[in-house]
Amino acid sequence: MKRTCDVCVVIPNYNRTALLRRALNSIVEQTVRPNEVIVVDDCSDPEYLEAIQLIVEKFEGELNIRLMVNDTNKGANYSRNRGLFSAEAKFVAFLDSDDIWMPTKLERQIKEINRAKEKDGRPILSATARYRVDAHGEIIVRQFGGRSLSQQKIRKSNFLGTLSSVIVETWIARHIHGFNESLPACQDWDFFIRLSDYVQFVGIADPLCVYVDHDEDRITLNNKKRLRAHVFIYRHHIRPVLGGKSAGKAEFYRNIAEDYQELGNAIRAAAFYAKSVVAASWKNERTAGLVTYALSKYYRLRPPGSIKQQRYARYRHLMDDLRKDAKACAEIAEHSALIRGLMV
Repeated sequence: MKRTCDVCVVIPNYNRTALLRRALNSIVEQTVRPNEVIVVDDCSDPEYLEAIQLIVEKFEGELNIRLMVNDTNKGANYSRNRGLFSAEAKFVAFLDSDDIWMPTKLERQIKEINRAKEKDGRPILSATARYRVDAHGEIIVRQFGGRSLSQQKIRKSNFLGTLSSVIVETWIARHIHGFNESLPACQDWDFFIRLSDYVQFVGIADPLCVYVDHDEDRITLNNKKRLRAHVFIYRHHIRPVLGGKSAGKAEFYRNIAEDYQELGNAIRAAAFYAKSVVAASWKNERTAGLVTYALSKYYRLRPPGSIKQQRYARYRHLMDDLRKDAKACAEIAEHSALIRGLMV
């Protein structure tokens, strides 16, 4: 019988069956299993819910698993909160039902968490590096935000990237009241920002989480919702701490520009793209406004290419550079085969 760790895994789910089964399989394959798994179904359609109930029942022999079903559709944030406030374990891990874990994820992460806890008694927030893959399991990019977290750093960019890589001490996640249920997107970023006031961060450079980038109904694909969430993040978290200066906000402005571009608003896209360029390279705050205005005019006449495509081009360049190292290339090939096996 496999060892267990004092972790509750919370999985929000809606109308997913095969993907949920795949996510649960990746938990079963852990070298150290969690002592609790809570699937929170967000009032799936009856034909899906029946199948979901059967899937959970099939895993009862291998996992301490339970299914909670919302009486109405209330969103992923509500579902995560319901799981969080029902958890009995010391730590909570989150796994979206369309993502998966590498087999040593919990073992490696808990080992590093315990090591950090011996040195510093503050509550823990931990995240691992991740593979971003397409729907067929082909690796798009390997991403890691670093080993440090601060109020300023997490406000400049959501470098943690996905909740599926995260383990957090249960009590501190409850202390900040969990997830903001009114946010239409970026709920993970808001959660990390609010936690940054209280936690020590344990970042693990190994890619132990697999984020599946597909065209199914992911909240981040809804640009109107994402734009509204970015505005909320700016008003409530970025402006109060970083102030009105543009320094350090390049990635945030570029994200806003991408939102507007995907929505077909070329004028607003040009304005925020100009802001991102200035924030990344212009040091003189006195003249930044004039330069931004001039660049905004320029980008209206000569719109930048697809910002989303630029982002994916950067991913390809990063992977090409990584594969130039023989050791990294061999590891990527090994992990690629493992990921394809987990996604079957």
